[in-house]
Amino acid sequence: MNKKLIATVLSTTVLCSALVNASATDVIEQNCIVYAPDHSVFFVDVNDGHSWALQAIDYLANAGIINGKEHCVYDANADLTRADFITMLSRAYNMTNYANDNNFADVEKDKYYTSAISAAKNLGIISGDAQGNFNPEASLTRQDAIVILKNTLEKTGIKFNEKVVNSYQDIDNIADYAVNSVSALTNSNVVYGVDGNLLPNDTISRAEVAVLLYRSLMLEKNGLGEPIYIENPDVINLCVGDAFYSNVKITNYEDGQTFAGLYNCSKLYGQGEEFYAVLNESAKMDDNVSWNNNILTVNGETLSVAEDMTSICLDPYSLLSNEPISTGDEYKNATVSVQDGVVTAIYYSK
Repeated sequence: MNKKLIATVLSTTVLCSALVNASATDVIEQNCIVYAPDHSVFFVDVNDGHSWALQAIDYLANAGIINGKEHCVYDANADLTRADFITMLSRAYNMTNYANDNNFADVEKDKYYTSAISAAKNLGIISGDAQGNFNPEASLTRQDAIVILKNTLEKTGIKFNEKVVNSYQDIDNIADYAVNSVSALTNSNVVYGVDGNLLPNDTISRAEVAVLLYRSLMLEKNGLGEPIYIENPDVINLCVGDAFYSNVKITNYEDGQTFAGLYNCSKLYGQGEEFYAVLNESAKMDDNVSWNNNILTVNGETLSVAEDMTSICLDPYSLLSNEPISTGDEYKNATVSVQDGVVTAIYYSK
C-alpha cells in the first residue's frame, strides 16, 4: 500500500504532512456490507465524469484538505485560484506556524487565505511579481501549480530527479522557470500530459489539482531512493454505514478488477495507520424492509436492530436516520447488513 514519503530534515525549514489516517490495530468489521463509491460521498457533483479524480477528491475531503462550496458542491471543473491552492497546501503540510504579518502587497488582511499565503511566502515556496503582488484570486496555471507544488515538496526534505524531460509536444511553451519543476514531477509520475501535451499556460481545474496533491502525498521511494508515485488499483476508498475509510488495500484483489457498489466484506481491519479489507461477492439490492411499531421485518423475517444502526441512502451518499425506513415509494430497494443476527446498517436506493 502507498505510504507517504518520510521526510528527512535537510534544511532549517522542513514541513511535515498534516495528513494522518485514523489508527487501528484490531478488526473493525466482520461479515458486513461495505460500499465502494462510484461517486463522491462528500460532493454531489463529483460523479461518473470525474472517475479519474474520485479517490483523490474524497481522500482529501476526508482529511480536511479540500472543501466544497454551498450545498455539498465541489465544482470540480472550475478553475482553481492561486489563493485556494496555497490554502490546500497549507492544510496538507501544516504551514500555519510560519505565518506572520509579512505578506504580498495585494493580499488583504483577514482573508481566509491570508495566513496561508504569508506562510508560503516566508518559506520561500512562492514569490510575487515585480510589483510585489501575488494575484491571489487569479486562476492558477498548470505550470505555476507544478512549480509551487515542487517547491513545497522540497521543503519536506524530498530530493527530486530533475533530468529534463522532452516527452511533451508543447515543451517549447513551458516557461524557463518551470522546466526543472515540470521535469521533477513528471519523472516522479505526479504530472502527466494531456494527449502528449502539458498545456503549461492553461488554467488548472479543482479536480486536476486534487489529483496532483493526492499523488504527492502518496509518494514512495524507488530503488534509487527517488520519489515516485505508483498507481495501486488494489487501494480504494470504502464506506461502512456512516464511517469512511480512505486508501483501503483489498487483500484478495485480482488483476484487472474494479470496484463499485455494495460488497459483502468478510473482514475490515487495520494495522498501524493502514486499512485492509477482504471483499467477496457483490451485495444485491433486493431486501424488502418493513419497520412498524418498532419491529423490523426483512423479507418476512423479524430481526433485531443494533442501537447504533444506520440507514444510508446510496446516491447521494447520506445518513437518513438512526432507525430503519420501510422500502416503498421513495426508497424502493435495500440491502441489510447483519452481524450475529443483528442489523447494523441498511443501504437504500431510490
